Amino acid sequence: MHLRPGFTLLPSLFGVLAAAALPAAAEAPGQPPTVAPAPASAWPPNVSRNVQGTGLPGIDGGHVFLWNRPQGFDAASTLRVDRHVPDGSGEPTHTYKALWVLGSTNPYNAGYEWTITGELHNRALASSGAQNVAVNGTIFKESNGIGPVGPSWAGNFNCVDMTAEADPVASCIGAEIDVSAQSPTTDRNRQRVGLQISTGGVSGAHTGYGILMGNLAGSVTDRGLSFQGAGAYGIGIDAAAARFTGVPILLGPGQMIGLDGTRDGDFTRKLGFDGRALVYAGGSGPVFRVHDGGLVEAASLREVSPQPPRSSSDPCAPGDHAWDQAYEYRCVAPNRWKRAALSDW
Repeated sequence: MHLRPGFTLLPSLFGVLAAAALPAAAEAPGQPPTVAPAPASAWPPNVSRNVQGTGLPGIDGGHVFLWNRPQGFDAASTLRVDRHVPDGSGEPTHTYKALWVLGSTNPYNAGYEWTITGELHNRALASSGAQNVAVNGTIFKESNGIGPVGPSWAGNFNCVDMTAEADPVASCIGAEIDVSAQSPTTDRNRQRVGLQISTGGVSGAHTGYGILMGNLAGSVTDRGLSFQGAGAYGIGIDAAAARFTGVPILLGPGQMIGLDGTRDGDFTRKLGFDGRALVYAGGSGPVFRVHDGGLVEAASLREVSPQPPRSSSDPCAPGDHAWDQAYEYRCVAPNRWKRAALSDW
């Protein structure tokens, strides 16, 4: 873990570090260890300010392991870095990190490593006020009284593929959540959530986008939202309990919904709007259209339950029609049928 030189750490941290069992100073062959001098009252013994690349224990470049197991509840942070930039200082502080962890692997390492890991063994009783969080990122976006406040991310994960492989065989994942990795499969209460977005903190809160995926010009996302695997899903997209001010699903002109897709993204049947009419199309093209004025175009019609009237005064509405082996029937007025005979040719 690297903390930039010049950081002012709390005196309590010095006490924790001094109490920890620090390894003996590593000595280079033929050379004694070099430790930056500092007053004993201001800096723990055998801990230098900057030991980057020397192998000596210290704040910058050394290994820090803090373990705190108090008998009672201890509200104090185990490790805390406070850095406040004075107003109007003019310092280029926008690139500084309060906590920076840098790790690197070599080509012959078949494993992997975590640079930051949060692990919580939760045995607390469940309650509505429990906030047992392994890793939590919160941003308070506050007015500065000067102008618009810049964008904020509670968590920002960039996944950049710099291998230059034409067809990479391993995934580049920005964030991954596996809720079943170590959980029993017998729990049917469905209380494990892969992703939750809620505006329930304040009544009337408004979120611009629940999930927003955006591409720069020229880039393509193969699957905006994809369901994979051989397991079964209860409901793909469930909007039954939601109240929408518009429509649950919005498509633009020319966009379609595939109806018989495979996991490779292939399909032959689709339903959508072509800019003029609602269209259903099969492999050979559109076979059904419904225009806004009510005009219906279909490749063919088959009436499987004609229900012919028993008399010319049977109940009907103008436009109803039916047939049997001898006649075609048409309702020309309320409760008024007429018929035409059918003949062979």
